[in-house]
Order: sequence, then C-alpha cells, then structure tokens
Amino acid sequence: MVGIDISDRSIKVAEVSEGQSQHIVSVCWSSLPPGALQRGIVQNAPLIIEAITQAFQKCSPVPVKKRSVIASIPEVRSFVRVLELPAMAEEELDEAIKWAVRQHIPFDLERMYIDWEPVGEPDLSGRRQVLVGAAQRDVVNPLLEVLEAAGLRVTALELEAQAIVRSLLPLDRRGVQGVLIVDLGATTTNIIYVNAGSLRFSTSIEVGGDTLTWQLAGSLHLQPAVADEKKAEIGLRQQQDQDVATALRIATLELARKVEKVVREVGTQEGSQQAVREILLAGGAANLPGIIEIFAEIFPGIPIQMGNPWTNLVREEEKSFQMSPQDASHFATALGLALRQDVST
Repeated sequence: MVGIDISDRSIKVAEVSEGQSQHIVSVCWSSLPPGALQRGIVQNAPLIIEAITQAFQKCSPVPVKKRSVIASIPEVRSFVRVLELPAMAEEELDEAIKWAVRQHIPFDLERMYIDWEPVGEPDLSGRRQVLVGAAQRDVVNPLLEVLEAAGLRVTALELEAQAIVRSLLPLDRRGVQGVLIVDLGATTTNIIYVNAGSLRFSTSIEVGGDTLTWQLAGSLHLQPAVADEKKAEIGLRQQQDQDVATALRIATLELARKVEKVVREVGTQEGSQQAVREILLAGGAANLPGIIEIFAEIFPGIPIQMGNPWTNLVREEEKSFQMSPQDASHFATALGLALRQDVST
C-alpha cells in the first residue's frame, strides 16, 4: 500500500509491501511552499499538485509506481472521540451518534463527514462505546481534488491519529494501556490517547517545531534559517551553547506544559483510573536534542521515549533499506497509512 501525508510544510509518501511480513519498499519527500496549505486547508492547489509530483520523483531506494493511495486528513480539522451510548437498536445508532457528536463539535453536521466503529462489546446493560471520527467537507473535498489532479486514485482517507497509532503501536493493541502519543510537527502538535487497546481521544495544539524556531530567533535576534540550524545542531544541550539551549528550553517547556494541560483534560474525561502510563514522542520536531528530558520534567514518573515507526515492519537488511530513527520519525503518519490493509487497490 502507499500512504501520503500532506502537511503544511511537506509531503511524505511511503510504500509498504503487502502480506504478513510487511517492510518498507520506498519513501518519497518534498517540501511544500509556505501558504500552499494552511491548517489543513488547500490555499494554492497548483503548488500542492506540483509538490506531489516532485515528491514522487524523489523516491528512495526505488520509484513508487502505484498511484492508488491512502491519504491523511489533517488533525487540526478533524474530531476523534470515544462516545458512550445507551442501549438501543442497531437501526437507531446512526442518528444517536449524530446527536452525540453535535454536543462536541461547533459545526453543522451537513458540513461534516462522519464515520464510526464499535469499541469492544456492549456492557451488561446494553450500553456501548463507539469511536467517532469526523472531518469538515470543506477540508476533505479540496484535498481529494488536488490528489486526483496529481494523478492519484484515493482508495481511502484516514485521520492522522489513526495512522500514527497504527505506525507506533502493535497492530494487536488489546494490551495497550494509557499511552499518550505526542506527534510534534512543524506547525502543530497532535496529542493522541490510547487506552484499553483503543484510540480514545485526539486533539491538536497550534504549536510545533516552527514555533520553537521563531522563539529562538526572537530571543537571540537570529535569522529564522540560522535559528533552525542551531535548533537542530545544539538543541537543549547547555554544554554546547548556553544561550541557544536556554532560549529553547523556555520555548520547549511552554510546549510541554500545553500538552500537560490537554492530558489533564483527558484525565477528566476518561476518569482518573485510566491515567497516562507512557508517553511516545513522534514527528520531525521530536528530534530536538534533549526534548525527552524536558517532557520528563513536566511528566515526572512517566516513562517517555521516542516512538518507533518500525514497530510493525520487518527490518531485515535484504527486505528494507537503511533509514535512521530520526528520518523515520518524519514518516510515521505516511507509514501508518501504508500499513492499512483493509482496502482494495
């Protein structure tokens, strides 16, 4: 399968082999001009189409020949929640879910695409939980038009959160308890909570790697390009450059505290007995040197590590080309999309 992840700053494509022992066939990448896509909304279709074409021309180690893709829906324009519903007949579920969604999102349902799936089995009283995903039509439709204009056939659309969970956690998630995934992108940070084997909650905050760059540039009066280079090389390591590390520490602590605020909200919704037990960092901005230690300050006692996009992939040398964990972190969403097998190509 081929997954394509279009974010505000770049286009990532990943092809994964089909069958039980899946491995990476190829990955492709291209930058996206600033402003072409803003907070998930298509602003300049021709520029995005050109960038998609360029991405497919820069694949490694082999070209991606398939043009059937699974594409991601930006997290900032979607809604993911587990909703609990009273006992009712199957034919009443769709209407009940729409009513429940209305209580959580400030949009007209006529402007949304909605899908849902059951979570576990109904309890003894017949109450059940369902995972509901919703996305705005004015985001999805232009995105589909762009992909089709680029010569791609979209076989499925999926929320970013679903793809990231599939990439970083075992495909059999029945034993997964209290995992918080913090996906740090360039412009946004996605926060995903998985408990009892199911995705329970997903949201995003408008802070990402670019925010850290801008704050560093402002603090030390640097050009953004220079600040971005220093962020990548020095990060939060005081021994290399105290001024850079101190400025980045302030910005990164602010980001981590915003994530912690969301975690408190998740705890309120899910109940204290379903606390966060582990945190996985993902996304390109998670490569910031020293970021795990900053999150450990805000979340004392909770194990924190980088998410592993290879979790469900075979890495034998004869089946997979070499890719560093840092590079792989950029492709977590695209790999998760490509790992999906329940669609026909």
